[in-house]
Amino acid sequence: MRSAVFDRDHVLTRAMEAFRDKGYAKTTMQELVAATGLHPGSLYAAFGNKRGLLLAAVDHYVARKSESRAALMADLPPLAGIRAYLLNLVEEMTRCTCLVTRAAMELDQDEELHQRLALIHRSLEDDFRQALRAAVEQGAIPADANVETLTAYLLVGVQGLVAFSQCRRDPALSLAVVEQLLVGLTATR
Repeated sequence: MRSAVFDRDHVLTRAMEAFRDKGYAKTTMQELVAATGLHPGSLYAAFGNKRGLLLAAVDHYVARKSESRAALMADLPPLAGIRAYLLNLVEEMTRCTCLVTRAAMELDQDEELHQRLALIHRSLEDDFRQALRAAVEQGAIPADANVETLTAYLLVGVQGLVAFSQCRRDPALSLAVVEQLLVGLTATR
């Protein structure tokens, strides 16, 4: 038996989009076959089953989001980088659902998925912490600011924006929330 040759990035992007659109439970294997262009046997051989494909799609999504976040924040001052990331998040959430949030809500008892989500959360937390420390060093945030608290504040803000966008797609209000989050970073106590 020969192995199927396919563009893994393309297949995972298409699977990711299908799962984002309908969720894990409502996305059928037939829809995944149509979305990816692979035969059912090729999908099963490459990913094991539908859950395996979801986990691979989540990993792909996370890698793309991490690369995008790094690119957005790379050449900007720390607070401007955080702002660019948050604005990009709002723009994305007005178009579609967060795959990670959707998967976590549907598969809340899946330990392997939750381990992946913990890694995603730590990566975002580390990026925010690094940017906030740099902002303190540059004087953009008061020297006595508690970076750990501000990091948690941003993480809560991100989760809030993602959840809010699922209930109410109001880009103008979400953008105003982003600006308020940023004001909160520089406020003195």
